[in-house]
Amino acid sequence: MELNQALKKLNESKEFKEWSSKNKDTFLSYAFKMLDEHKKVPWQLGFYHKATDKIITFIVDDGLLEMKEEEEVFKKPDMAVKQINIEKLKIPFNQIFKKAEEFKKKEYPKELVSRTIAILQNLKEYGTIWNITCITRTFKTLNMKVNPENGKIMHHSVESLMSFIKK
Repeated sequence: MELNQALKKLNESKEFKEWSSKNKDTFLSYAFKMLDEHKKVPWQLGFYHKATDKIITFIVDDGLLEMKEEEEVFKKPDMAVKQINIEKLKIPFNQIFKKAEEFKKKEYPKELVSRTIAILQNLKEYGTIWNITCITRTFKTLNMKVNPENGKIMHHSVESLMSFIKK
């Protein structure tokens, strides 16, 4: 399911309409998908509630719509949560993912990916951006920031997972 289909399904659902009518001060702050070639994985759509500084997540799949409990925001204390600009989503996610795959094969051909995480978010440095992270079989992360309007790779880096462990 494409992200725009998941958003449409969510917006048309009775549950979301009821929830959003009671929560006017919320906005879409992220879309998350863990990619697995062996199984179909639903979209997780997060809405930021400014008054409580918390996130509520809706899981959207073909036959599923589930609302999770409100939870703490994963962010630094001084960081502001920004709204995703849906108007920037000019290219469907499957094409964005294909561009990221092609880039990975060209620039990092020796890195074999075991898992891929895709997050649409609004970052201070980039605005609304696809943040795609591939976890490799050699315990590295390949991160690509992909422009949702034109599919250009705005930033890329490879780091060892061990560098994330604090001593």
